[in-house]
Amino acid sequence: KRQLVEVLADFWHNHFNVYGRDYWVAPMLVHFDRDVIRANALGSFRTLLEGVAQSAAMLYYLDNYTSSNAGPNENWARELFELHALGAENYLGVISPDEVPHDAQGRPVGYTDNDVYEATRCFTGWTYDKDTGATVFRTDWHDRFQKSVLGRWVAPNQPPFKDGRDVLDFLATHPGTARFIARKLCRR
Repeated sequence: KRQLVEVLADFWHNHFNVYGRDYWVAPMLVHFDRDVIRANALGSFRTLLEGVAQSAAMLYYLDNYTSSNAGPNENWARELFELHALGAENYLGVISPDEVPHDAQGRPVGYTDNDVYEATRCFTGWTYDKDTGATVFRTDWHDRFQKSVLGRWVAPNQPPFKDGRDVLDFLATHPGTARFIARKLCRR
């Protein structure tokens, strides 16, 4: 009776994959399935993207729960760009951000390693409470300085979660993300 919802739930589970047999991720799967994937399967991609970014399952699975200004971990940011948003097809490599070509609207046509590193800094401090699974922001772990992602500045000293939300906005509205997700949906 709800075939489209089930097909999309399966699609989004595959797209935002977490390893469910992991000892720490397994207890978080009900929340990830019910409150993140299924709740947003037919809604806004941007809302779904933030739900995934703030889910304890993903924070743990891609190691962002330990990412701090003293030890940034790029796993989440790299997968966010490469698998969840722009796709590997829009990866331009290790070139300088100044060398990235722009489209007719002035947006960079793809992303570089520098975008991943700067996005990593934006997501420092995003973690979760190990007792409740609730998303928390550790201000003392966050890189509060100015950053540049996809040719756009992220201001210094922003409120909690704002840097990461800016990155999610940049990615969700980028035409490369629309093409990547639409192509995957069409294949499915």
